[in-house]
Amino acid sequence: MATLKEIAGLAGVSSATVSRVLNQDPTLSVAKETRQRVLDAARQLGYRTIQQRYRASMDADRAEAGPHTPERRIGIAQMFEKQQLLEDIYYMILKNVLDQVCFERHWSTVMLFRNDQGHFVKNDDQPLDGIVAIGRFTQDEISDFHNYTENIVFLDSSPDAEQYCSIVPNYQLAVQQVLNCFWEHGCERIAYLGSVYTFGPKKELSMDPRYYYYKNSLLERGNYHSELVIDCEMNSASSYAAMKAYLAQEKNLPDAIFAASDVVAPGLLRALREHEVRIPGDVSVITFNNTSLSQLSEPPLSSVEVFLLENADAAALCMELLWQKKIHPKQIIISCRLENRGSVKHK
Repeated sequence: MATLKEIAGLAGVSSATVSRVLNQDPTLSVAKETRQRVLDAARQLGYRTIQQRYRASMDADRAEAGPHTPERRIGIAQMFEKQQLLEDIYYMILKNVLDQVCFERHWSTVMLFRNDQGHFVKNDDQPLDGIVAIGRFTQDEISDFHNYTENIVFLDSSPDAEQYCSIVPNYQLAVQQVLNCFWEHGCERIAYLGSVYTFGPKKELSMDPRYYYYKNSLLERGNYHSELVIDCEMNSASSYAAMKAYLAQEKNLPDAIFAASDVVAPGLLRALREHEVRIPGDVSVITFNNTSLSQLSEPPLSSVEVFLLENADAAALCMELLWQKKIHPKQIIISCRLENRGSVKHK
């Protein structure tokens, strides 16, 4: 198989650039023509990524097993109940993307839901080949999953890195991208809007990673101010009430607001409108998750994209490796990228 050095020679770039292009590094800034030249060279030399090689191995296993191999059945468990999912559409979208990824692999998905006793159950008696658990779960809930299968992958949490495969966003990178954007635009007084404490890996309250990296980055810069922390629940009603209370105190407006989730954006925007605060004229805003709540808001808000498809695809890859017994529990950290929509103003 071709090496990175051979691809680099054919494409006329460095081996490091080849590696970052093939691994879809979102922080790499190269011309589209250069990126395409690398991809063309890799294709011409027959290079395949690790993921492609694993998938080819799985296809070979299926072919060897014959056409009558039973379809894989994947259980999907959600941290939130239906009403909560309607409020925080991030997890609903992530589940839909996971369904798409499973469908492309010809796997059927089976929803697990909580019964009256709070245990995860399903509607049929057919076995499961694996479970993808989306969000955070208690130890008792995790024990329920083991009643069905030992092939368990966690998406958006990592309850036990020694026992389970997990896929999580790179929160540290995401927050650094947000703060760097604010600083580059001259914003120094940066507020945080969101929950300071959220559910941790085992559904116990712990410091939210977005707040953790926000606070520590500003402390290192000598610019952390506790009065700029607007603590609220991760929903629009709570963010509206918290932002209204903050504005009613007639404090000086911050230069910028980091909204820890798109779900708090509607409440934030409503409170700012009622106080005739303009974005980005009076205050700059960046949110997290890059869902329709930020994309279609008025004005559209810059937001951190967490690459849901890549997260779901990584979960499916881990599941395939579990079936092949070729994997030791690992945590896969997926990169993030700031989508700029003009809601940050030069100071």
